[in-house]
Amino acid sequence: MKIPLLALLMLATSMAHAGETLDAAAVKKLLTGKTAITLSAGFSAELKNYFSPDGKMYRNLDGKITVGTWSVEDDGTHCIQNIPGGCGKIVSNGDGTYDRVDNKTGAVRARWFALVDGKDF
Repeated sequence: MKIPLLALLMLATSMAHAGETLDAAAVKKLLTGKTAITLSAGFSAELKNYFSPDGKMYRNLDGKITVGTWSVEDDGTHCIQNIPGGCGKIVSNGDGTYDRVDNKTGAVRARWFALVDGKDF
């Protein structure tokens, strides 16, 4: 039996939401002082985001560094300001990867494949 492509995409999207949504303390612990190696919607290349303990965020895309700020709200929502990103919930997929889920649409906006200590770029 063939499954239509749209059905497969819907299944993959629903599976992405099956993980555990992190609370504020877990998001801060996960990100502070680390670089997230990311595959993001809308970007064709690997993206790296460093989340500095002082609230600055450094993004490296194809060698171009942009600087913004990041914060975590009391409900665990992770927000990025001054560079594209907006706000989203962080979901652990249980396999060492994390999804950043858009607060408005529920869509997975980014998948973090690895988090490494320090600024890794």
